[in-house]
Parts: sequence; structure tokens; C-alpha cells
Amino acid sequence: MKTLIIGELINNQISSGTLEIISKAKELNLDFKVVTVGSSDASKIGSDEFTNIYLKYNPNKLNLSNCSNEIKNIIDENEIKLVLSNSSYIGRDIIAFLSVDYKTSPVSNVGNFEINDTELVTFNSINGGEAEYKAKLISDLKLLLIRPKSFDQVELILNDNFETKDISDDDNSLDVFDIHIEEKKGPQLEDSKIVISAGRGMVDASNLSLIEELASKLNAAIGGTRAIVDAGWMPYSNQVGQTGKTVKPDVYIACGISGATQHQVGMKDSKFIIAINKDEEAPIFQISDLGIIGDTLNVIPKLNENL
Repeated sequence: MKTLIIGELINNQISSGTLEIISKAKELNLDFKVVTVGSSDASKIGSDEFTNIYLKYNPNKLNLSNCSNEIKNIIDENEIKLVLSNSSYIGRDIIAFLSVDYKTSPVSNVGNFEINDTELVTFNSINGGEAEYKAKLISDLKLLLIRPKSFDQVELILNDNFETKDISDDDNSLDVFDIHIEEKKGPQLEDSKIVISAGRGMVDASNLSLIEELASKLNAAIGGTRAIVDAGWMPYSNQVGQTGKTVKPDVYIACGISGATQHQVGMKDSKFIIAINKDEEAPIFQISDLGIIGDTLNVIPKLNENL
């Protein structure tokens, strides 16, 4: 099945979500091409294993519709039957344009998919991850939005073997007057091997300094539940869960988190889960590999003292 992967450029590099999809395509031995979308100068986003066309748009204009038009031309010229994209802001926008162009419905939040000849079946989580459903796609062109961290990322050797196409502006392009880039410190939540997340069990926002100290000692990224994000303790970009980010680190440390289903959806696939909670009946212990029953405000300082 001829496949097109829509990639994204972040900090001048191919995003981790794009690399995960490429890894899945290689695992399935798909005949695939990559189209990467971005606005900055790219380097080493190509490969000898696949072709990559970089669509570079004007950072001062919002013109993803023009990017989508170029992608449509590539789909038609190469008789593409399957389009895969990471479920990011850019990915969702482009897939939406393509769904209108081809009068077909995309499948979003895909956790996995299987292909048998021309038949494609997707696997999706519903009800906060408590159930899964299958969908068989029968359309001529199949559009899938892949949930982040659904696939393991294999090591790829990237080089300068790619083509760049500049996307021109037109009357449909919108002016961008200002871009707010949130300042980030330390390891990034999506890619860190260790993630430490905080919940209401930390009692007060001032106690997050304990989490920050522990994260600094372990070189870990910091996350949080929706409850403390809504309370203003940390920004939305740090939220882990159904309405936040999905993480899949080697070690996930849940501090004062009860473990509601909505939070588990975003971290349950972590390789090793450590839970600290004074409530021994907390749902987080049902999925943890190591549980510590105790007050986080007593346990975490002890950890900091001994690291």
C-alpha cells in the first residue's frame, strides 16, 4: 500500500512523533515517502532509506492550506492510498484540508493499525482508555492521525538527502502578528527517559519545589495532572493525560496522583511506573510496578537527601 507520511519540523529537526510513524512504516515494510512541513531552515532530515520533501512555509504567514495543496499534488502523482500524520496541531490541520479535498473522513487518535493487502484496520481507545474499538477503512484514500507515543522509535541515520520546496503566499494566507514561545527548561516532557509528575497530593503549589529538586537530580522532565494545571500550579504544556500529553518514558514517577483513568491514558505505557501516595486504595497502584504508601511531602524530601 503506497503510503505518505506527513512529518513536522521542530527546532530544525524531524519531530519524535514523525520518527515513530516512520519506524512503524519500516516495521510493516510499507512503500512510503515523507513530506515534512516547517518554517525554519532544516538540516539532516533526509535519509537514504526514504525520500523526503521539505515544504517550507513563510513563518510570518499562516498558509497550511497551500501546504495541503502541494501535498495533494504529491498524493495524486504517486497514487498514494494511505496518509499517516502525527496528531499535532499542524498534522490535524493538514489532514482536515485533505479530508475535504478527497471527501473522506480521517480516523483520529489511532493507537495502532494493521494492513492485509488492501484492507486496513485501526485500533482506537475510547472511554478514557478503558475500551478499544476497531475500524475497517474502505475508502480509496485512507487518512490516519496517530496518537503520540503509540509506536517505538527505532534509530534512523538522517542526512542531507532531501528536497526543499518553498510554499508561496497568496490571498488566502493570513498574517501572523505575534508568536508566543513558552520558555522551557530541562528535559522535554515528550522525549525524556524519566518523567516525574505531580498531583493534588502535593497539597500546595509551593511544594512543587520538591519535585523540581528531584527532577534536577534525576535529569527528569516534570509533568502534572489536569487538576493542578487547572489550579494554575503549572502550565498546560506540562499536563499528562487524556486532554494533555502522552508520555512513554523508561521511568514514570507519580507523586501524589490518585491515578484516574483520564491520567492513566497519558502514561500507562511507561516502561516502569513508581507511585507515591498515602491512599493505599489509589487506582495508580493498580498499574504501578513499585508503590510507596506514604505522604509525598515526607517521602520526596528523603529521596532528595539520599540522591
